[in-house]
Amino acid sequence: MSLAKSWFDHTFSSRQATEQLLRPDLESGLLSQHDFDLCVAFLPGYHRYLPYVHTVLWGAAAGFGLYRFKPKVRFPTTIVGVSAVSGYGFGLAHYFREHRKFARQLDDRQAFLLVLENVNKRLGNPNRLFPRLDNNRILESVMKRKQESGEVFAPGDDLVGNSTPESLAMADGSSPAPKAEEPSPARPKTAWEAIREANAQNTGKRSSWDELRQRHERDRVSDRVTIQPQTSTPSDLEDPRAKAQAEFDAILEAERKAARG
Repeated sequence: MSLAKSWFDHTFSSRQATEQLLRPDLESGLLSQHDFDLCVAFLPGYHRYLPYVHTVLWGAAAGFGLYRFKPKVRFPTTIVGVSAVSGYGFGLAHYFREHRKFARQLDDRQAFLLVLENVNKRLGNPNRLFPRLDNNRILESVMKRKQESGEVFAPGDDLVGNSTPESLAMADGSSPAPKAEEPSPARPKTAWEAIREANAQNTGKRSSWDELRQRHERDRVSDRVTIQPQTSTPSDLEDPRAKAQAEFDAILEAERKAARG
């Protein structure tokens, strides 16, 4: 209760501020002229001070009674304090009773709830005033009721905190426009794809290691297809593993020299 009173008192602190905050909803057709005039006359009115007036009156009455009649009490200040707090509670009840009378005089109380949400949004508050209410459903009901009565209603971009173009289109009886398909984000490359891409970029570039390896393969192929003469000496028939080891050592030595150069 105190939180709602604080919001109303700080938001609608003057007639000029109230008109400025409510005029966009008046121009859009959400708030009728009757309700606009009623809000401007009531919200910044005297009822905002009712709790404080009752606090002062009740506290002063208790203090005057103690001073005038001088009863034999041990804690007169406590009596004054309790009277002031009671007066504040009674003032709050009076305050909300005035708001109830104001709400009964409105033409469209559901539309007024949406107006309050819009005002809260214009003030830059991220939290909703009535989180338990379905604003979209209320908006559909208000739009349907105004269309049946022939009233002009042109909702703006800042209408209702949680309304969307799709919900407004459904309430208007038209189908929402299809959403454009967004391009899917590029899939990150895997390690194997990066290796294949690097190999493709290096195609045509031959290192000294590649030349030696290819020369070695050609020599082995030529050795296999060559027919050994029947009169070969034992010295010509070398161990193939030793020969391969020697050729491999020669390749490594050539690669070291190429790296140093």
